[in-house]
Amino acid sequence: MNTSLPIDALASFAALAEELHFTRAAHRLRIAQPALTKRIQLLERTLGVALFVRTRRSVRLTSDGEVLLEKARQALQAIDDLEDTAKRLRDGGAGRLRIGFTPSAPHHVLPVLMRMFRKQHPGIECLLAEAASDDQVRQILDGDLDVGILRSPAAIPSALHCTTFLEEPYLVVLPRHHPLAARRAVALIELSGEPFVLIARRSVAAIHQQILGACAAAGFSPRVAQEATHIHAVVSLVAAGCGITLLPASAAELGVRDVVCRPLRGSTLRTVMAVARARGNSSPAVRAFVQTATREFDRRGD
Repeated sequence: MNTSLPIDALASFAALAEELHFTRAAHRLRIAQPALTKRIQLLERTLGVALFVRTRRSVRLTSDGEVLLEKARQALQAIDDLEDTAKRLRDGGAGRLRIGFTPSAPHHVLPVLMRMFRKQHPGIECLLAEAASDDQVRQILDGDLDVGILRSPAAIPSALHCTTFLEEPYLVVLPRHHPLAARRAVALIELSGEPFVLIARRSVAAIHQQILGACAAAGFSPRVAQEATHIHAVVSLVAAGCGITLLPASAAELGVRDVVCRPLRGSTLRTVMAVARARGNSSPAVRAFVQTATREFDRRGD
């Protein structure tokens, strides 16, 4: 038996079952009555059962037709649902998004971004995974992540597209009672003899490399006393008197006691946060996520 069931035949079956009149059903479907008759005959041949009893005066469902009508309606509803879901996927109103985020992201970025994105796109399921920026780049290019919230690498692979949505300066982070804590601003060269607490390169390569590069440009190589894998841990070690550090300005908002943050005098050292995606990824959900990040943080003026 041929089990291919044309959608228009199912729709014709449901319409005729509800109208029980060929002329009205054909008008409802916006087709000619002979075309409706052919559709019903085709469906009956395909199913191998009679769906209607026809006389000159009336049309009624057979007992088999009554059983199959509900199944036909379920099939039509499933098709409608399929088309609706496909439309929402095309429009960015549905889908699944695998999002990476760096542990060095300013603490306000992820909550603000995710809250706004979920509000604007409640039909998109978001799966979040913490990963270092370099790891995110690799996972995006391998297809294991759709987007990443990361510190842009110094050399961006040609297959990766990064959209910057947040930029911030570096600050000097000092123990509260450090002699330089009384200054309004600190020149980088003044830190040349200080022990440094650095974020580990394996955790946040972009920050680690920028600090080393800035110190080299100032004419010295920092004496690294300790490293830590999270910015909060770096600041805590500074508070404990283990050394000083340079960190993005958002570190000043961590609320760690016994540290002070001062601007770098005469320095343009800045760091950026970006949304990364594979170049050529035209997923509506990915585009919507990038747009949310750029709109929200532009609006906030951060």
